[in-house]
Amino acid sequence: MPYFYLITTLFLSTTISVCGGFFNQKNADKTDPAPIYNLTYCLTCLVCWVILFCTDLSFDPRVLLYSCGFGFCYAFCQLGYIGALSCGSLLLTNLILQLSLIGTSIWGFFFWNTSFTPAVGIGLVLVVISLWLCLYTKNEKNGETKAEKFSFKWLFFALLAFAGNAGCSIIQRTQQMHFEEQYGNQLMAFAMIFAVIFTLVIYLRSNKTQTRAILRGSAVFPIIAGASNFLLNLFVILLASTSLSPSLIYPAIAVGGIALVSIFSLVVFREKLRLTQWIGIAIGTVAVLLLSI
Repeated sequence: MPYFYLITTLFLSTTISVCGGFFNQKNADKTDPAPIYNLTYCLTCLVCWVILFCTDLSFDPRVLLYSCGFGFCYAFCQLGYIGALSCGSLLLTNLILQLSLIGTSIWGFFFWNTSFTPAVGIGLVLVVISLWLCLYTKNEKNGETKAEKFSFKWLFFALLAFAGNAGCSIIQRTQQMHFEEQYGNQLMAFAMIFAVIFTLVIYLRSNKTQTRAILRGSAVFPIIAGASNFLLNLFVILLASTSLSPSLIYPAIAVGGIALVSIFSLVVFREKLRLTQWIGIAIGTVAVLLLSI
């Protein structure tokens, strides 16, 4: 059963990424489709978490502050992720999102008394090498290293997703530490309320002329992604209660997710990357593995 949970978790993690890729591919000719995707995604998560919260109405008003922070970080992460997918590689965007473990690790050194191990040190160095290989290439004319012609718009959105995902991890773990691993459902249910409010504001300020056409043709993608995100969190909780070691669970989820997304990127979306970028992704995968241990 524990390995069934683990495999299901990998499937759900990949489903979230792939749904975003399919949505952007289907709406490439639409005007500003991201806001309605994010709003629908967060609404789906809200419905799921509210239903779960109603099964255990444990409440502490102090958790609302954590929910507010988590909700905004969650919305920022989703805004950055779907924005990056609209103008860049699914594979590279997913790698940047996974590397948000850097932020969590650095935060732990300063605020959680986390020890700086050799594995973490090597992982941080490999992150730098990975990013350099993914974003830089050789000038074929004179052999000098120069910046690859990548979209700065993609980089902005990818870093936004990076910061948002790191923020979510930091806030969730801090809340669980301060409240002895209680009120998790309350944290998520109210966090989704804040996330919906934030994404609704962005949607109302966006170009809404093609909303109906977007939802008619591809509403299924944010709904499936939102439900998958909810189930992913539940299965991670189930995994934590099994006999599997955390040193196996979290690296397997991170590295396995990168591997599965890579397969979809190649086979389904037919993404073409340079050899140095593939090497960078491989090194980044090792870095995620080391940072997850």
